[in-house]
Amino acid sequence: MHKARFDYFDGSPSGLEPMPIAVRGYAPAPAFPKRKRLFRQNPVDEPSDWVVVFDTETTIDAAQQLRFGTFQVRQGDELKEAGLFYDTESLTAAEHDQIRHYAETHGYAVYPVAEFIETIIFGVGYNLRATFVGFNLPFDIARLAIGHNSARGSAMRGGFSFQPHPDPHKPRIQVKHLSSRCALIRFTAPPRQRNTRGQRRRGQSTPVRRGFFVDVKTLAAALTSQSHSLASLGRLLKIDHMKHTTDEHGGPLSEAYLTYAMGDVQATWECFAVLRHRYLRHGLTETPVHRIYSEASLGKAYLKAMGVHPWRRQQPDFPPEMLGIIMSTYYGGRSEVHWRREAVPVLYCDFLSMYPTVCTLMGLWRTVIAEGIESTDATDWVRDCLQSIETAHLQDADFWTALPVLVQVVPEADIFPVRAKYEQDASFTIGLNQLTSESPLWYTLADCIASKLLTGKALRIVQAVRFTPKAIQKGLRPVSIAGNPHYRVDPVTDDFYCRLIDLRRTVKDRVKTAPPDERETLEAEQLALKILANATSYGSFVEFNVEEQDDCVTTLCYGPSEQAFSVKVHQIEKPGTFFHPLLATLITGAARLMLAITERLALDAGIDWAFCDTDSMALAQPPGMAYEDFLSRAQSVQRWFDPLNPYEQKGPPLKIEDANYRIDNGRISDTLEPLYCWAVSSKRYALFNLDANGKPVLRKASAHGLGHLLSPYRELIAPINIPAPLVPLSEIGVERWQHDLWYRIVEAGLRGTPDQVSLVGLPGLTTPAASRYAATTPVLLRWFKTYNEGKPYREQVRPFNFLLAFQGQRL
Repeated sequence: MHKARFDYFDGSPSGLEPMPIAVRGYAPAPAFPKRKRLFRQNPVDEPSDWVVVFDTETTIDAAQQLRFGTFQVRQGDELKEAGLFYDTESLTAAEHDQIRHYAETHGYAVYPVAEFIETIIFGVGYNLRATFVGFNLPFDIARLAIGHNSARGSAMRGGFSFQPHPDPHKPRIQVKHLSSRCALIRFTAPPRQRNTRGQRRRGQSTPVRRGFFVDVKTLAAALTSQSHSLASLGRLLKIDHMKHTTDEHGGPLSEAYLTYAMGDVQATWECFAVLRHRYLRHGLTETPVHRIYSEASLGKAYLKAMGVHPWRRQQPDFPPEMLGIIMSTYYGGRSEVHWRREAVPVLYCDFLSMYPTVCTLMGLWRTVIAEGIESTDATDWVRDCLQSIETAHLQDADFWTALPVLVQVVPEADIFPVRAKYEQDASFTIGLNQLTSESPLWYTLADCIASKLLTGKALRIVQAVRFTPKAIQKGLRPVSIAGNPHYRVDPVTDDFYCRLIDLRRTVKDRVKTAPPDERETLEAEQLALKILANATSYGSFVEFNVEEQDDCVTTLCYGPSEQAFSVKVHQIEKPGTFFHPLLATLITGAARLMLAITERLALDAGIDWAFCDTDSMALAQPPGMAYEDFLSRAQSVQRWFDPLNPYEQKGPPLKIEDANYRIDNGRISDTLEPLYCWAVSSKRYALFNLDANGKPVLRKASAHGLGHLLSPYRELIAPINIPAPLVPLSEIGVERWQHDLWYRIVEAGLRGTPDQVSLVGLPGLTTPAASRYAATTPVLLRWFKTYNEGKPYREQVRPFNFLLAFQGQRL
């Protein structure tokens, strides 16, 4: 924590008051004493060809107790058994009979839930090393449990340990929530002795069966880079048996409802089969499908397939003091608003694959595959560079290879990213500010150049360090992307990021002329290339896995001063496999520089900008300037970046987005039409045209900060007094109710009454806002300690129950 002053009015007479700012640091995990292992542990990593798919249906009260469930047992693709299981305490005798009659009529097996767990979960799934498949598996696993505790072990601490079987010698199932898209799931080691006397004598151990769990929701997000419901995923994958809808949840059982439930488990299987096939096409044999948790998992699987060893393994002796300096320069993407609550004409532009592009320009792939990095002093060179740097120098692609440099500066009214509390009692957030600090701080060279461009003044440099890669790792091998031999990448001779974008643009061009039967395959391939380029060009390099600790632990923290200090924490941040913070900070710093260049060029051209968001900027038309004149100047800014295109297919790296073009007969034309922006705050904006009556026609809008809210109404009952969108909601980026709300916000702004947004006619918008969340951690579940006290387990709010929260008062 530092005391610094930056240009931010807080009500004091001078308008400037020193405020604390925060920088990231590096705190290596403390070294805990390791327990001596008497036997070698060899976990089983290969599942058999058996698959168990299951789904549960529950009561609709707070307990969400299991009523019944459906399942399939398969060997390969062959269906061996399908059926239902039920909870005898949740259903009446008549409902038991109804389930049994339904099963008998349709040739299904039927089990009480305890027998299902014994026969299918353990008898088939556990004993035969089957893959367990479901959609939102944590919820379904929690329905089967007869009890739970907080999970033990460093990897699963912060999760739950479920007891599915009354036999204490049976393993439990641990689940640790990681995000809304994924969770870690595994069996515990059985508590009884599992090693024979001979094994113990030889120091051997029976492998621990951790199980193989695939949540289709997680796998779909990793392979499509989108969040899906089972219904939307089925539509995307075009499965044979789509998920149906029903209004019978929690009501009396009927044949239609039982058929609906059986259809769910079939739809889950079909989605899994399609996604598994897509994944197997990648040929990533070293990373099985049950190890794919996110897009980053896919990226890491490719790095592993190419034989790329993680940097921390290659250079384990890298000084923690230098890691602290590197982490202190990390800020992430730039997102801010410049014209607020005013309708301004804009040209909305977006950088082509921003992170892969700056990786390619800086030649960072060479660092990824290196045996390590070396540092040298670059102080004199940086001082000369920052003294003379102009935008013209940055138009030379070769200059960008010199950017892997960190610089220690003493800020004196320089413009830098700042992490601070901009309001009392607020959390730390990041903004670009005019910063003055008595203590020296470290920034990327890209940030220093951006400051020079924006202020025109030289910086006070203390020192600078250049980082260069060592020799290339040995044993690297080529891979075929998505299993296609035409998409071969050699990590030694190819720039991986450049090659991926080249391949993707080639595939996208083929999609336009491909026959319908080939188009689906090509779309899947271009999506895989896009996901892979994004997954390997940033996130994995700054990945931390947070581990909760039972007690406060002491560790050292390294920051920008190189002086380590002790801190006590309840959470330990363990770096991910491919953790490489130097790459992460260089990439994001270069992206911020791209935006700063755009801003400088716009101001030099006599125009302005309305907002920016990580890889995009809306150039703004100043008052009094003719639209044609503005358009000419804005396009000159956009074309300035053309020489920086590092790809085979030449074109503008800064693209004019589709939202700028006129819609003719439901299709986007090649004619630009005046586009307007209404921005409220960072990441909260709408872009729109005006129709013949001066009414807004939304082209793009932000749902940032609204994702946790339940939709107050469906599209079928959308208000008739708000025009339907002219482009698909997926292109606008919002749901229908969010579109309608933005319409009213923009309408009020155009009317000159931005504080008087009418909610009349918007169903549900005048009632308390509701959000759904789940009790995903022991901490969240403790909120219901009072409610659960004294209730039998089956009547309690339990882990992963879906809960509703309502806004307590009108904002």
